[in-house]
Amino acid sequence: MTTANDVLAALQSAFPGAVQEAKVSPERQLWATIKPERIVEVCKYLRDNHSFDHYSGAVGVDRIGEGLFEVTEMLASHGAHKVVALLKVKTPRDDPRVKSLTGLYWNANWYEREIWEMLGIDFEGHPELYPLLLSDELVGVWPWRKDFKGYPDYTTAERAIETVTADGYTEYSIPPTEAEIEAGAVPKERPKYPTFREREEMEIKETSEMILHLGPQHAVVPGPFLLDILVDGEKVKKAFLDVGYIHKGIEKIMENRTYVQGIPITDRLCYMAALTNNEAYCGAVERLLGIEPPERAQYIRIITQELSRIQSHLLGTAEFLTLIASAVYSPFLYMIIDREDVLTCIESVTGARINHSFVRFGGVRNDLPDGFKDMTLDTLKMVREKTKDYKELFLSDSIYRRRMEGIGVLSPAEAKRLGVSGPPLRASDTPYDMRREDPYLLYKDLDFDVITRKEGDSKARVEVRLDEIIESCYIIEQCLDQIPSGPIMAEGIPKKIKPEPGEAYYRVEDHRGEMGFFVASDGTDKPVKVKARGPVYAYFQALPPLLEGVYIADVVAIAGSMDACTSEVDR
Repeated sequence: MTTANDVLAALQSAFPGAVQEAKVSPERQLWATIKPERIVEVCKYLRDNHSFDHYSGAVGVDRIGEGLFEVTEMLASHGAHKVVALLKVKTPRDDPRVKSLTGLYWNANWYEREIWEMLGIDFEGHPELYPLLLSDELVGVWPWRKDFKGYPDYTTAERAIETVTADGYTEYSIPPTEAEIEAGAVPKERPKYPTFREREEMEIKETSEMILHLGPQHAVVPGPFLLDILVDGEKVKKAFLDVGYIHKGIEKIMENRTYVQGIPITDRLCYMAALTNNEAYCGAVERLLGIEPPERAQYIRIITQELSRIQSHLLGTAEFLTLIASAVYSPFLYMIIDREDVLTCIESVTGARINHSFVRFGGVRNDLPDGFKDMTLDTLKMVREKTKDYKELFLSDSIYRRRMEGIGVLSPAEAKRLGVSGPPLRASDTPYDMRREDPYLLYKDLDFDVITRKEGDSKARVEVRLDEIIESCYIIEQCLDQIPSGPIMAEGIPKKIKPEPGEAYYRVEDHRGEMGFFVASDGTDKPVKVKARGPVYAYFQALPPLLEGVYIADVVAIAGSMDACTSEVDR
């Protein structure tokens, strides 16, 4: 089995002098600082010679005190080994430039665009450095920089100016206030780039082609995002995705809060996955602190997170069924009722049904209440029986099958190339699950299957989630049988959290795929950087190419089968 030390030795041998600093962590992670001019060839070598075929994302950090930026590239493998390579390059703040990895990894596109628009780092060789999450008024002020003063005015909605162009388009602009100008939040010169509409219109080649708008407020769009499709007749020629309508600024907020104050903010990334978001963030901070929760706390974390997986899959499937209509609307109502019973089990432990803020550094906030085991076992029995009924109902519905079978097929190779994870990847015959690939808590001691399908279509993606509900029931039952008595918090946790300077990355199997938190500390009570690597952000990027060449009628079935959470994308 390949180890992080093996990868480091191979790099040092293949590229003498390219690795400036390096360390290997106990969690099979290789942390290395690479000379900027060698980063592309180093990543190509790892991809081609050591199976680092999964580009997990990138993190930009402003080291304002040192006068530089850091970009950390996160590489992993789809099952060939369990090593995660975190490769850092440094660039001066006065002229920040980093070589783009889009020529090696297709899905590096969005991660680099985000860092460019937030920090102003130019990715040399990137094909389209256009804004992704920010409005035009914010582009060029680089809001992730430590010296960004922010917008002191909160009346942007009241001062938006509506303009109708000569072509009949309605456009809006938000002029800056005097306070914003004085705060230095208005750039003197903005980057030049074509607008979203101009980029769409460049793709229109024939008079028979037109653009249809789905969203940002639309009955078939599960959240506020704009999905535009360029159609020729009944076929989609190209799809365009515009996000950033929620615009919560969670990562920036967490840099200005203490470590403990950051826990409830992770709930707001996606309320469906609040507990796994808690886990990913707290796990990263625990690695910085060098602590491990006691066994009982780890079992409680698994129980609540698997219950959360069940409720998320129930609601996600139920909402999806309303999008494709046919004869399957009634299960939406039944699944919501089932979900309420699951939420009651979670609430009895965490005290909340949606935003839990339950996980703590070194443990959990509450122990399991009296009667929890019996109540939960009864609920799991009901959920297992009902889920089997739903599967039979869907398979017996001819309209459902015609709308789903063979629609939106993702091959295993294409799913990996596009960077999807979770049920969409496992539905494409790829058993990639963080609970097995990068085991955390006590999952390594539990018996469970990684659910896969071979078809890779919309139907397979839904079936994976339904089978995962049954598998989660089995995991919880094991935990309830095996959970030991004992403390629920590690000893010696300081009241004021101040980790030693350093960085940590911790990833979990979110209900929608790979969720990771990168946390950097400078020794104070607030993190230097918090980065959430979310699964939906990754497969939102993969949606436009997946829609090319399909019929208009199939767009909703394909997009909905991905089980998106726009809130996580617009973090």
